[in-house]
Amino acid sequence: MKDCRCLKKCMRGAGNNKVMSDRFRRLFFIGFSVSVLFTAGCSTSSVFNSYTTIMNPLIDGLKARKFDHALKVLDKHRKSNDKILYLLERGRIAQIKGDIEVSMEDYEATMEAVRHRDEKAIISASDIGAQTSTFLTNDNTIPYKGEGYEKVFLHQFQAFNYLAKKDIEGAGVEVRRANLEQHVALEMHEKEVRKAEEKAREKRIETEQASASLNAAYHHMDDIAGKVKNSFQNAYTFYLSGIVYELLNLPNDAYIDYKKAIEIFPDNTYLQRDVIRMAKALGMNQELNEYASRYAAIRAEVENGGGDTNTGELIVFFENGFVPQKREIKVPIPTPNGFLAVAFPVYTAKWPDVEPLALSEPERKDVLGETEPLCYVQALAVKSLKEKVPGMIVRHLLRSAAKTAFQYQAKDSVGVAGTILSSLYNVISEKADLRSWLTLPRDVQIMRNHLSAGIHHLHLEHKASGAFSDVDISMNQNGKTILRVIRTGSVLYTTAITF
Repeated sequence: MKDCRCLKKCMRGAGNNKVMSDRFRRLFFIGFSVSVLFTAGCSTSSVFNSYTTIMNPLIDGLKARKFDHALKVLDKHRKSNDKILYLLERGRIAQIKGDIEVSMEDYEATMEAVRHRDEKAIISASDIGAQTSTFLTNDNTIPYKGEGYEKVFLHQFQAFNYLAKKDIEGAGVEVRRANLEQHVALEMHEKEVRKAEEKAREKRIETEQASASLNAAYHHMDDIAGKVKNSFQNAYTFYLSGIVYELLNLPNDAYIDYKKAIEIFPDNTYLQRDVIRMAKALGMNQELNEYASRYAAIRAEVENGGGDTNTGELIVFFENGFVPQKREIKVPIPTPNGFLAVAFPVYTAKWPDVEPLALSEPERKDVLGETEPLCYVQALAVKSLKEKVPGMIVRHLLRSAAKTAFQYQAKDSVGVAGTILSSLYNVISEKADLRSWLTLPRDVQIMRNHLSAGIHHLHLEHKASGAFSDVDISMNQNGKTILRVIRTGSVLYTTAITF
């Protein structure tokens, strides 16, 4: 009897151990799920809420000259994992407002954050958490590091800040950094493509079908992406650096960058004038003849344009509107478990007509002319997204596999309820990464003209939006005046810098 009682006791103990084991598995599953959600929620505020929903109210405020609220909201994210992006936005908004000191501080903080991420030798615990939770959430958990073209504009806009302070040397440092960044961005792109290919081979992932599905969904962006060779170089940056080099009395360097600019944007007549002017001044006769045969009318104009030395150069930069925002689409991607609807970012904005800025001087009954396109930021953004396809494909296929395994674990641990909850979670957590620098302009245009020395009262008009403004500028004999015009909605913000 005693032995029977011991046997029954042991059997009850074994049963209790099984119950405890099931409870432990359930608790482990719940705890693991909570930890994933916690990690995802801490990594960035846009994991489940798209970045565009955060920024759009602030952009609307810019159109109504409401800067302080936007700067205050963005300041709250200064220490977040996405601080690079928020600081880019904040520096740009402060610059539009005309608060140069704040803009310089934010851009410098952005550069420091970019350097910190680029120079990391080992992965921190937060990065490990972000990479782990990425497999069970979405790409928004990865801390934002900035696109190549965005880093180029970061240094270029900081150069504008130095110019506003009449610090030409400081501007020279930043345009050199911007040009260097264009080379670095190309190398980084090639490295990321190689890493994606290596990861696919390592994990034995077949990407051909998935790539075909995504490229088909992205087909409508081909025309816009095709307007630029890559997303890493733009004529605006080269053109500004050329002007800075002229201010630094480095004509050879200026000529080199003007030539780079015209290689990217050969149809801009102001660029054509500049390369012919510089080739002639530097005695580059062979190149001068080549440009002259290509732009015969422009050479005749340059040859006949000299004579009056009591003038200065007006250089107008017109930054038009806001770069289009990404949207989310669901693309059926083939996986070992069948087709899954995966969320991807996409640009849906159509290509716009050219919207020039007209300049005149009513008091003198003088029409100065219109700006011409120099850089299509919209095309750079679209091209950048297209260049990221290989990496996105690999991450999404790995994520699909991880979420499938997560669903099986839920069923094994919690049963039917776990399957339902994990399926619901997988649907909710499937969000596209819509992050990008949204306060960049849609396109950039320029105009360059000679005006007599003295004060000029200019009228600016953007007929496409109805925006207009009157601005007084000062011209120095043989000097340069940079007039930067930024359009947000129907408002024009102007900054004039005279050298």
